[in-house]
Amino acid sequence: MTLKKTFFTAISAFALLAGGTMVISTLGGTEATAQAQSAKAIADNAKTKGIIGETVAGYLAETGNGALSAAERAAMNEINIGRKSIYTKKARAENLQVEVVAAIFGEKQIAKAASGEKVMDSSGAWRTK
Repeated sequence: MTLKKTFFTAISAFALLAGGTMVISTLGGTEATAQAQSAKAIADNAKTKGIIGETVAGYLAETGNGALSAAERAAMNEINIGRKSIYTKKARAENLQVEVVAAIFGEKQIAKAASGEKVMDSSGAWRTK
């Protein structure tokens, strides 16, 4: 059963990432891609500063380690909206709950987080990776 779950998780994460690329690339050509890249750069900078981090729920959130600028908040929200869209499409395709797909992706994002970034564990506590 564990091997089956691991395989499903790996396939799901890959599909989510591939789906994310498709969603970004079909949202209006280069303008949407440029906006998504800008939001990613802003969010990555905020993650480096420790003011936003990855959660087990699959979304970015404020860590409470400083105030977000309007641009940082907008970038975080843009990314979370994009993620929700991807999770919803994947959940429908796989006949799963959106929260299940989001949690699988959340685990992967936490695993990929860089050393020094904030991540939220399953108890809801922020820790530095």
